[in-house]
Amino acid sequence: MSVSAVAESVFNTILDQLSEEIGALLGASIKFSDQQLQILNKEQILAVSRGRSVISTMVVSGDSNGEAYIITDLKDSVVLGGTLIMLPKEQIEENCKTRNFDGEAADAFGEIANIIAGVYTTVFLDLHPQNYHFKRTAVENLVSAQVDPKSDDIFPLGDYVYSRCSIQLDDNALHNLEVIVPAQLIGEGKTDAESVAVAVAVAGAGAGAGAGAGAGADSSSNNIQPEEPSPPAATEKETLSDSATAPEIPAVPDEPQAELVTKETVDRVLHAALEQCAEEIGTMLGIDIGIEGLSSRYTSKKEFFAKPGKKAIVTQMLVSGSKEGTAYFLTDLKDAIYLAGTMIMLPADEIEKHIRTGEFGEDEADAFGEVTNIISGGLVQNFDDIYPYKFHLKKGDQELFTPSKVQIDDPSPFPPGEYLIVSGALTCDARDLSEVSFICPVNLLHMIPRPAESAWGTPTPSADDKQQDTAIKQGKSSDDKISASATKSNGTKTTENSTNTKPAAEKPKVIVIVCDDDPLSTHFVGSLSKSEHQTVVLNSADSFNDLRQKTVLGTFLIMTKVNEQSFATMIKIRAEVPQNSPLIVAGPQWTRSDVLKAVRYGASDILVTPASVEEICEKTKTNLKITCH
Repeated sequence: MSVSAVAESVFNTILDQLSEEIGALLGASIKFSDQQLQILNKEQILAVSRGRSVISTMVVSGDSNGEAYIITDLKDSVVLGGTLIMLPKEQIEENCKTRNFDGEAADAFGEIANIIAGVYTTVFLDLHPQNYHFKRTAVENLVSAQVDPKSDDIFPLGDYVYSRCSIQLDDNALHNLEVIVPAQLIGEGKTDAESVAVAVAVAGAGAGAGAGAGAGADSSSNNIQPEEPSPPAATEKETLSDSATAPEIPAVPDEPQAELVTKETVDRVLHAALEQCAEEIGTMLGIDIGIEGLSSRYTSKKEFFAKPGKKAIVTQMLVSGSKEGTAYFLTDLKDAIYLAGTMIMLPADEIEKHIRTGEFGEDEADAFGEVTNIISGGLVQNFDDIYPYKFHLKKGDQELFTPSKVQIDDPSPFPPGEYLIVSGALTCDARDLSEVSFICPVNLLHMIPRPAESAWGTPTPSADDKQQDTAIKQGKSSDDKISASATKSNGTKTTENSTNTKPAAEKPKVIVIVCDDDPLSTHFVGSLSKSEHQTVVLNSADSFNDLRQKTVLGTFLIMTKVNEQSFATMIKIRAEVPQNSPLIVAGPQWTRSDVLKAVRYGASDILVTPASVEEICEKTKTNLKITCH
């Protein structure tokens, strides 16, 4: 949802004034730019890709009262605070590596947050029809993945005007400055009457749907989801079809469905754990490591290895607690060699030599074992803090494998079964790293099984279709006998409609456009308007669940800037849309390194923006095999 022209004018003016006033305070050149303004709910705000952060509360008073919030990257907060108190550059870098945000640096950042609150007050008093005063109060750490999006923890539920802009300090590109202001507080978004109407409509729908209605529902902002849905028990007719993407083992829970954990809760724990693990590994190795683009999905061994991959190391994670079994941590071989070599302080040229030759000897294996010990420890800590079941992990054996040589029926590198996989791309200041994945059997997590849906682009048969299918199979032999008899007596075979088969409804074919800039997305939609296929426009923070009801012909990711956040969105898209569906990535000012990284993250083709209608159509024809003229 977009904001009003008044709000857009207010927030754009704030951006200009922030650059001037914070720059004067720091005695340095700082620029806030590339602002994106939209209305998001709490779940959507928490879904925005960000690392460990700092959230500052601004108490709002005046014509209306409430609270607004400033969100900044933790390391950026350390840099800005350290710059203000003139810490030596080496000390700032050391504080960034150790995530040391306390003492003088934290107090100094509080002064910067005070300036932000002051600018908001000044501009709102000057330009907004209502009077508001902003006062900065608390400053605390924020790990988005640890926050329950359905609770009032950290900040309340509701719709917010969400402002996000990039920060440039001297020659250094920092992360984003995010500010959220309650939408209704400043007269944006739905009115109270509309909110009540929506609540009544949702409540009425929930009352008619029964206790099990929410099992496979979309988790979008306008749907109220029960904390632990209770779908009806699976029957023989509801068993997944033998499609290419169906799991090998039907997901049938061992305990009553009321005790199962939602996927959202599992995601929250695993995302927080992997973010923590990346930071702790970086601290141990003395390098800056993070993880971006975290996403999760149900998968089977057959699905996972349907796409070729590079040589990798799998580390067993022995699970104990409420249940016992084995989970798995997967790392690209080259990344494992780099991390292990750094751990044992090999010279840089020797590490590169081992990476080129794929040498992963006993010393590297032992060192990488220490890295995976940190991972198991981070997972245990977050499961203990958040999860309703006991879930402990201990590092087990390591194994090197080549994905293209894996046999689906073999127990190596992990056995067939139904899994949840959480993946993200490692980021490092020293070199480009690849994706890591944590794979765990669904039953070990006590979680709701995969919804009974068909593969991408394949319509799910209705109950009537399935009954009719059974009737056709049962009557097949007798129909054949009748046909054979008719052929004998008449010399020709007669054709009869012994059953009135009903063709399955075909899913609509769509081209997906993922873009956070309205004019850009409008240009692409217009360029594709003659393709005779529907276009679906999504924001990078949106849920892609609804696309499962459509056949995705291809996706355009349109970026205003080619940066790490864009690559994180690319990973999210690749995790959510079919693997065989083309992904065309459009953006300005590509470097060779950017192109290589985009291809590694799953891009089918690159488009330089601004792009003409002819260029867009040409990429569509080449990759999607669709003509739009």
